[in-house]
Formats: sequence, C-alpha cells, structure tokens
Amino acid sequence: MDNINKIIKTKLQELKSNSGRLFGLTYPYIFILITIIGFLYIFNMNYTARQNVSPPLPDSTKQADLPVIQAKTIAPIDITKIGDPTPDLLAKGKNIFTTVCISCHGEGGKGDGPAGSILNPKPQNFTSKIGWKNGPKLNQIYKTLSDGIPGSGMASYAYLTPEEKFGLAHYIRTTFVQDPPKDSPADLKTLDQLYNLSQGQKIPAQIPVSVAAKFVINENDSLVQNTSRIVSTISSNISNPAVQLFNKVTDSKYKAVVSLERSFGWKQNEQTFVNQIINNVNLNGFNYNVFNLSGNDWDLLHKYCIGVIN
Repeated sequence: MDNINKIIKTKLQELKSNSGRLFGLTYPYIFILITIIGFLYIFNMNYTARQNVSPPLPDSTKQADLPVIQAKTIAPIDITKIGDPTPDLLAKGKNIFTTVCISCHGEGGKGDGPAGSILNPKPQNFTSKIGWKNGPKLNQIYKTLSDGIPGSGMASYAYLTPEEKFGLAHYIRTTFVQDPPKDSPADLKTLDQLYNLSQGQKIPAQIPVSVAAKFVINENDSLVQNTSRIVSTISSNISNPAVQLFNKVTDSKYKAVVSLERSFGWKQNEQTFVNQIINNVNLNGFNYNVFNLSGNDWDLLHKYCIGVIN
C-alpha cells in the first residue's frame, strides 16, 4: 500500500512539474465536453427563441344581418280549435317537416339526420321521452319553434305563421311522439296570452341593416350635395345686394343654409323666418348683425332665401 501511495505522489509531482503534459492529457476531454455543450445549445435555440402563439380563433361574435321580411297581417287563431290535429294542419306540418326539419331530426324523427351529426348537443329524438328541453306538449313545441333553444342547433322559426307552427307541432306529436301528453285549457290560454294568438298580428316589413344604412347614406349624400350647390350659388353672386346682405349676417353660410333647409314654415311667413334666425343666432350660422336689420332688409333677405333654398 505504501508503494502505491508513493507511486501516485510521484506521478502527481511529475504532472505538477510538467503542466504542459497535464494540459495535453486533459485537452481531448475538455474539447469533447465543449463540443457537447455547443451541440446542446444549438439544438435548443429553436425552442428558446420560439414564441408560442395561440392559433387564431374564429370570431364567434359576428352576427348575421337581419333577413328581408315582407309586411304582412296574421289572422287571429281560435285557440279552442287549434289544439285538434286536423288533416289540413297535419298536411302543412308534414310539408314543413320534410322541407325544414328532416336534415337534422331525420326521417324517423330520431335526431339522426345528416346535418345533425355535427351538432352538439344532438337534435332531439322525438321518439324518446327524455331530452326534451321544453317538453312535448303542443304549447311547449310551439314555444320551441317560436323562440328556438339557446346554446343548441335549434334555431327560432319565428318566420312561420302560427298556423304553420301548430301544424308542425301536431305532425311531430302525431307521427313520432309516443303517447303525447295533452294540453290543458290553461296551457293553451297561457300560450295565447304569451304570443297574442287570438289577437292576430301585423308584421312590419324588415330590411337588412346594411341596406338601411345605404338608404341613410344616400339620403344624406343628396342633402350634402344640395347644400353645397346652394352655398356655391350664393358665393358666385357677390354683386347681388341680397347676397351681400346674406354674407353680412352669416358667419357660416353652410350652417345657415342647413338650418333653413331643416324647416319649411319660414317660407310661408316672414315673421317665422325672423324668429327662427334670431332665436338661434350664433348657433345656426347667423351672427348678431341680424339685430341691426331694417324691415326692408328682412323682406329682401326672406325673399332671397325662398328663391335660393329649395
């Protein structure tokens, strides 16, 4: 053991006395270690420099514009008779179901239509007694058709007339619902009060917001163009005494013309013309010089404005 310790001490002393040899022995290991660290750094650069950006989500806040609805009058419903599934109502209901509902609810009303496969929650299976959000009564199905079911694929079918909704509800109950529950007179009365069925309705016409906006813009464009034309006419006749008078009593010809364009009573009565100007002076484009006008000045100004503002 002593011999081994002596040998180790001797070798250490030799290495200390010969540092170049020590470096030569350790250099390969140092080089390999630096190379490995370099590779690890380069390999991880993509991760250290990468920004994790979430993919853009579709904008679910966008809403469709209003549909076009023609004005119409809906006849009153006799709530005491509409509760019976007459052949006429069932025929109407079958036609609507085949046209509108079958794609989601399926031919057998089991909620297995081709369009229903992508919906969550799934469309109602009419042959099942469970899963009904509002219920399978006549008044409950009518409410579903009128209001839809928020958070599901069941949209509102408010565009259907009351008679068509009752026909569809009757067809669903008669064709698919097993032992459909009866509506009490109170159920139907409540439904009548909720939707004013026995009163009838007048549905006003409805146009998309985008179309209405265009009408407003076009109307305002016409007003702006007309006002600009009038101001241009006034500005081009500076030798006219009436124009000189108009320029004297106005700080803004444009505002003055607009204030007169917005009302027509002043054209028929000079006193109304005077009152309209002096009661809103400095706000309507006219200035305090109007208080210095004589009766003849007012008469000249009134006649000129009648002729130029139309």
